[in-house]
Amino acid sequence: MLARALPATPGLDGATLRPLAGGLRARSWLVSAAGRELVVRLPERGAAPLLDVATEARVMRAAAERGLAPAVVAADEGGALITEYVPRAVMWTRSAARRRGNVARVAALLRELHTLDAPAPVFGAERIAARYLAALADGGAAREREWADELTRIARRFDADQAATALCHNDLVAANVLDDGALHLIDFEYAVRAAPLLDLAGLAAMNDYANRERRWLLEAYFGTAAPQLEAQLESAIRLVRLLAYFWARLRERGAAEPRPYVELAARLAAQLGAARGTARNAV
Repeated sequence: MLARALPATPGLDGATLRPLAGGLRARSWLVSAAGRELVVRLPERGAAPLLDVATEARVMRAAAERGLAPAVVAADEGGALITEYVPRAVMWTRSAARRRGNVARVAALLRELHTLDAPAPVFGAERIAARYLAALADGGAAREREWADELTRIARRFDADQAATALCHNDLVAANVLDDGALHLIDFEYAVRAAPLLDLAGLAAMNDYANRERRWLLEAYFGTAAPQLEAQLESAIRLVRLLAYFWARLRERGAAEPRPYVELAARLAAQLGAARGTARNAV
Protein backbone atom coordinates (compact mmCIF):
# COMPACT_ATOMS: atom_id res chain seq x y z
CA MET A 1 0.00 0.00 0.00
CA LEU A 2 2.81 2.45 0.86
CA ALA A 3 4.62 1.66 -2.37
CA ARG A 4 1.42 2.27 -4.33
CA ALA A 5 0.59 5.53 -2.56
CA LEU A 6 4.19 6.80 -2.50
CA PRO A 7 5.87 5.60 -5.69
CA ALA A 8 9.57 6.26 -6.14
CA THR A 9 10.00 6.97 -2.42
CA PRO A 10 13.31 5.54 -1.14
CA GLY A 11 13.56 3.52 2.05
CA LEU A 12 10.05 2.06 2.15
CA ASP A 13 11.35 -1.50 2.20
CA GLY A 14 13.02 -0.83 5.53
CA ALA A 15 10.19 1.14 7.08
CA THR A 16 9.28 0.57 10.72
CA LEU A 17 5.68 0.74 11.90
CA ARG A 18 4.26 1.59 15.31
CA PRO A 19 0.54 1.67 16.18
CA LEU A 20 -0.85 5.01 17.35
CA ALA A 21 -3.57 5.46 19.94
CA GLY A 22 -6.84 7.26 19.30
CA GLY A 23 -10.34 6.55 18.11
CA LEU A 24 -12.68 3.71 18.98
CA ARG A 25 -10.50 1.32 17.01
CA ALA A 26 -6.75 1.69 16.54
CA ARG A 27 -6.17 2.07 12.81
CA SER A 28 -3.39 4.65 12.55
CA TRP A 29 0.28 3.79 12.28
CA LEU A 30 3.47 5.81 12.58
CA VAL A 31 5.70 4.88 9.66
CA SER A 32 9.40 5.75 9.86
CA ALA A 33 11.36 5.44 6.63
CA ALA A 34 14.48 7.11 5.27
CA GLY A 35 14.51 9.70 8.04
CA ARG A 36 10.88 10.68 7.46
CA GLU A 37 7.90 10.06 9.75
CA LEU A 38 4.41 9.68 8.37
CA VAL A 39 1.03 8.69 9.78
CA VAL A 40 -0.98 6.13 7.84
CA ARG A 41 -4.65 5.84 8.76
CA LEU A 42 -6.22 2.69 7.40
CA PRO A 43 -9.89 2.40 6.40
CA GLU A 44 -12.15 0.66 8.89
CA ARG A 45 -13.50 -2.60 7.58
CA GLY A 46 -17.28 -2.66 7.32
CA ALA A 47 -17.70 1.07 8.01
CA ALA A 48 -18.23 3.59 5.23
CA PRO A 49 -17.15 7.12 6.22
CA LEU A 50 -19.15 10.10 5.06
CA LEU A 51 -16.38 11.28 2.72
CA ASP A 52 -14.36 9.17 0.32
CA VAL A 53 -10.66 9.44 1.04
CA ALA A 54 -9.92 11.70 -1.97
CA THR A 55 -12.52 14.25 -0.82
CA GLU A 56 -11.32 14.02 2.77
CA ALA A 57 -7.78 14.69 1.55
CA ARG A 58 -8.93 17.83 -0.30
CA VAL A 59 -10.72 19.10 2.81
CA MET A 60 -7.73 18.36 5.02
CA ARG A 61 -5.33 20.04 2.59
CA ALA A 62 -7.43 23.20 2.78
CA ALA A 63 -7.19 23.06 6.56
CA ALA A 64 -3.45 22.33 6.44
CA GLU A 65 -2.85 25.40 4.28
CA ARG A 66 -4.12 27.48 7.22
CA GLY A 67 -2.07 25.50 9.73
CA LEU A 68 -5.16 23.82 11.15
CA ALA A 69 -4.23 20.23 10.27
CA PRO A 70 -1.17 18.14 9.43
CA ALA A 71 -0.11 18.18 5.78
CA VAL A 72 -1.58 15.47 3.57
CA VAL A 73 1.06 13.40 1.79
CA ALA A 74 -1.15 11.02 -0.20
CA ALA A 75 -4.58 9.42 -0.36
CA ASP A 76 -4.50 5.79 -1.43
CA GLU A 77 -7.22 4.45 -3.70
CA GLY A 78 -7.75 1.64 -1.20
CA GLY A 79 -8.93 4.15 1.41
CA ALA A 80 -5.77 4.87 3.40
CA LEU A 81 -4.80 8.45 4.19
CA ILE A 82 -1.14 9.39 4.65
CA THR A 83 -0.24 12.58 6.51
CA GLU A 84 2.83 14.18 7.99
CA TYR A 85 3.55 13.21 11.59
CA VAL A 86 3.45 16.12 14.05
CA PRO A 87 6.43 15.56 16.37
CA ARG A 88 6.02 16.48 20.03
CA ALA A 89 2.26 16.72 19.59
CA VAL A 90 0.07 15.49 22.43
CA MET A 91 -3.35 14.02 21.72
CA TRP A 92 -6.01 15.72 23.80
CA THR A 93 -8.05 13.91 26.43
CA ARG A 94 -11.59 14.86 27.37
CA SER A 95 -10.29 16.54 30.52
CA ALA A 96 -7.80 18.59 28.48
CA ALA A 97 -10.62 19.66 26.16
CA ARG A 98 -12.51 21.06 29.17
CA ARG A 99 -9.75 23.36 30.49
CA ARG A 100 -10.71 26.99 30.16
CA GLY A 101 -7.60 28.02 28.23
CA ASN A 102 -8.03 25.10 25.84
CA VAL A 103 -11.71 25.93 25.31
CA ALA A 104 -10.65 29.37 24.12
CA ARG A 105 -7.91 27.91 21.90
CA VAL A 106 -10.16 25.38 20.20
CA ALA A 107 -12.88 28.01 19.71
CA ALA A 108 -10.34 30.15 17.82
CA LEU A 109 -9.33 27.13 15.76
CA LEU A 110 -12.95 26.42 14.85
CA ARG A 111 -13.63 30.03 13.90
CA GLU A 112 -10.78 29.76 11.40
CA LEU A 113 -11.89 26.35 10.13
CA HIS A 114 -15.41 27.63 9.60
CA THR A 115 -14.18 30.22 7.09
CA LEU A 116 -12.66 27.63 4.74
CA ASP A 117 -14.10 26.94 1.32
CA ALA A 118 -13.64 23.22 0.75
CA PRO A 119 -15.78 20.47 -0.82
CA ALA A 120 -18.06 18.73 1.68
CA PRO A 121 -21.67 17.54 1.62
CA VAL A 122 -24.36 19.62 3.28
CA PHE A 123 -25.34 18.31 6.69
CA GLY A 124 -28.94 17.13 6.85
CA ALA A 125 -29.79 16.12 10.40
CA GLU A 126 -33.24 14.76 9.57
CA ARG A 127 -31.92 12.82 6.57
CA ILE A 128 -29.15 11.21 8.63
CA ALA A 129 -31.53 10.44 11.49
CA ALA A 130 -34.00 8.81 9.11
CA ARG A 131 -31.25 6.61 7.65
CA TYR A 132 -30.07 5.44 11.07
CA LEU A 133 -33.57 4.79 12.36
CA ALA A 134 -34.65 2.92 9.23
CA ALA A 135 -31.64 0.63 9.53
CA LEU A 136 -32.53 -0.05 13.17
CA ALA A 137 -36.26 -0.47 12.56
CA ASP A 138 -36.81 -3.49 14.78
CA GLY A 139 -38.99 -1.96 17.45
CA GLY A 140 -36.39 -1.60 20.17
CA ALA A 141 -36.98 -0.80 23.82
CA ALA A 142 -39.53 1.83 24.81
CA ARG A 143 -36.71 4.20 25.73
CA GLU A 144 -35.18 3.87 22.27
CA ARG A 145 -38.52 4.52 20.59
CA GLU A 146 -38.88 7.70 22.63
CA TRP A 147 -35.37 8.78 21.67
CA ALA A 148 -36.06 8.02 18.01
CA ASP A 149 -39.12 10.29 18.05
CA GLU A 150 -37.19 12.98 19.89
CA LEU A 151 -34.30 12.74 17.42
CA THR A 152 -36.62 13.22 14.46
CA ARG A 153 -38.16 16.33 16.05
CA ILE A 154 -34.85 17.92 17.03
CA ALA A 155 -33.23 17.10 13.68
CA ARG A 156 -36.09 18.66 11.74
CA ARG A 157 -35.89 21.82 13.86
CA PHE A 158 -32.10 22.04 13.50
CA ASP A 159 -32.33 21.81 9.71
CA ALA A 160 -34.99 24.53 9.64
CA ASP A 161 -33.23 26.93 12.01
CA GLN A 162 -29.51 26.46 11.32
CA ALA A 163 -28.22 27.40 7.87
CA ALA A 164 -25.29 25.40 6.49
CA THR A 165 -22.77 28.24 6.19
CA ALA A 166 -19.48 26.71 7.37
CA LEU A 167 -17.07 23.86 6.84
CA CYS A 168 -17.43 21.76 10.01
CA HIS A 169 -15.17 18.95 11.21
CA ASN A 170 -18.14 17.06 12.67
CA ASP A 171 -16.13 14.59 14.78
CA LEU A 172 -14.58 16.62 17.57
CA VAL A 173 -13.71 13.90 20.03
CA ALA A 174 -10.67 14.86 22.06
CA ALA A 175 -8.47 12.33 20.24
CA ASN A 176 -8.92 14.27 17.00
CA VAL A 177 -7.13 17.31 18.45
CA LEU A 178 -3.32 17.34 18.50
CA ASP A 179 -1.45 19.93 20.55
CA ASP A 180 2.19 20.86 20.05
CA GLY A 181 1.74 24.44 21.21
CA ALA A 182 -0.56 24.98 18.26
CA LEU A 183 -3.70 22.92 17.71
CA HIS A 184 -4.17 20.60 14.74
CA LEU A 185 -7.28 18.65 13.74
CA ILE A 186 -7.10 15.16 12.26
CA ASP A 187 -9.61 12.70 10.78
CA PHE A 188 -11.85 14.82 8.56
CA GLU A 189 -13.79 11.83 7.22
CA TYR A 190 -17.11 13.18 8.56
CA ALA A 191 -16.60 16.81 7.48
CA VAL A 192 -19.74 18.62 6.29
CA ARG A 193 -21.05 22.04 5.46
CA ALA A 194 -23.28 23.00 8.36
CA ALA A 195 -24.01 25.69 10.91
CA PRO A 196 -21.00 26.39 13.17
CA LEU A 197 -23.23 25.35 16.05
CA LEU A 198 -22.83 21.74 14.94
CA ASP A 199 -19.11 21.74 15.74
CA LEU A 200 -19.62 23.57 19.02
CA ALA A 201 -22.24 21.03 20.03
CA GLY A 202 -20.05 18.12 18.92
CA LEU A 203 -17.12 19.44 20.93
CA ALA A 204 -19.29 19.91 24.02
CA ALA A 205 -21.18 16.62 23.66
CA MET A 206 -18.21 14.37 22.97
CA ASN A 207 -16.03 15.90 25.70
CA ASP A 208 -18.61 16.09 28.49
CA TYR A 209 -18.87 19.88 28.78
CA ALA A 210 -20.90 20.98 31.79
CA ASN A 211 -22.78 24.28 31.83
CA ARG A 212 -19.61 26.18 32.80
CA GLU A 213 -17.58 24.88 29.85
CA ARG A 214 -20.51 25.47 27.48
CA ARG A 215 -20.65 29.13 28.53
CA TRP A 216 -16.88 29.45 28.07
CA LEU A 217 -17.21 28.01 24.58
CA LEU A 218 -20.02 30.35 23.55
CA GLU A 219 -18.20 33.37 24.95
CA ALA A 220 -14.97 32.40 23.18
CA TYR A 221 -16.66 31.73 19.85
CA PHE A 222 -19.46 34.33 19.74
CA GLY A 223 -18.32 36.82 22.36
CA THR A 224 -21.45 36.15 24.42
CA ALA A 225 -23.27 33.33 26.17
CA ALA A 226 -26.72 34.85 25.76
CA PRO A 227 -29.62 32.68 26.96
CA GLN A 228 -30.83 32.13 23.39
CA LEU A 229 -27.42 30.78 22.37
CA GLU A 230 -27.27 28.57 25.44
CA ALA A 231 -30.66 27.08 24.56
CA GLN A 232 -29.61 26.49 20.95
CA LEU A 233 -26.38 24.83 22.06
CA GLU A 234 -28.21 22.60 24.54
CA SER A 235 -30.62 21.42 21.83
CA ALA A 236 -27.76 20.81 19.38
CA ILE A 237 -25.83 18.81 22.01
CA ARG A 238 -28.90 16.64 22.47
CA LEU A 239 -29.04 16.18 18.69
CA VAL A 240 -25.37 15.17 18.48
CA ARG A 241 -25.68 12.67 21.31
CA LEU A 242 -28.84 11.11 19.89
CA LEU A 243 -27.25 10.78 16.45
CA ALA A 244 -24.10 9.33 18.01
CA TYR A 245 -26.13 6.86 20.07
CA PHE A 246 -28.02 5.47 17.09
CA TRP A 247 -24.83 5.46 14.99
CA ALA A 248 -23.12 3.37 17.68
CA ARG A 249 -26.09 1.01 17.88
CA LEU A 250 -25.93 0.57 14.14
CA ARG A 251 -22.18 -0.07 14.19
CA GLU A 252 -22.64 -2.72 16.87
CA ARG A 253 -24.35 -4.85 14.26
CA GLY A 254 -21.82 -4.52 11.47
CA ALA A 255 -18.50 -4.50 13.32
CA ALA A 256 -16.28 -7.55 13.55
CA GLU A 257 -15.46 -6.41 17.10
CA PRO A 258 -18.60 -4.66 18.45
CA ARG A 259 -17.36 -4.03 22.00
CA PRO A 260 -16.14 -0.41 21.48
CA TYR A 261 -19.51 0.52 19.97
CA VAL A 262 -21.46 -1.24 22.72
CA GLU A 263 -19.47 0.73 25.30
CA LEU A 264 -19.97 4.02 23.44
CA ALA A 265 -23.71 3.41 23.15
CA ALA A 266 -23.90 2.65 26.88
CA ARG A 267 -22.03 5.84 27.79
CA LEU A 268 -24.25 7.94 25.53
CA ALA A 269 -27.38 6.27 26.86
CA ALA A 270 -26.36 7.20 30.39
CA GLN A 271 -25.80 10.81 29.35
CA LEU A 272 -29.08 10.99 27.45
CA GLY A 273 -31.02 9.52 30.34
CA ALA A 274 -29.34 11.76 32.91
CA ALA A 275 -29.93 14.90 30.85
CA ARG A 276 -33.58 14.04 30.31
CA GLY A 277 -34.03 13.35 34.01
CA THR A 278 -32.44 16.68 34.91
CA ALA A 279 -34.69 18.51 32.47
CA ARG A 280 -37.81 16.86 33.92
CA ASN A 281 -36.78 17.66 37.48
CA ALA A 282 -36.28 21.29 36.53
CA VAL A 283 -39.84 21.66 35.19
